[in-house]
Amino acid sequence: MDILKKPPTAAELFELAGLGGISVKDLVNPKSRTYREVGVDASNFTESEAAAYLAANPKAMFRPLLTDGKILVVGFEPEKMETLL
Repeated sequence: MDILKKPPTAAELFELAGLGGISVKDLVNPKSRTYREVGVDASNFTESEAAAYLAANPKAMFRPLLTDGKILVVGFEPEKMETLL
């Protein structure tokens, strides 16, 4: 799925984070241009606020996100990505 063309919903973000064993807040990439341009401080977000923020600003999330429906790999990690292929 292209998250820029069809951004994930808040519910989908919770599901993805659960597959990765992480919080939704861990999907926020503070180094992304979008994060810096929007000018928010996500460190104090609740999980729901982070999900709403990422649903509205998918470019602010770590990418790529790769899943087989059972596990999630966040970011470019070739060794972990190979396990899903």
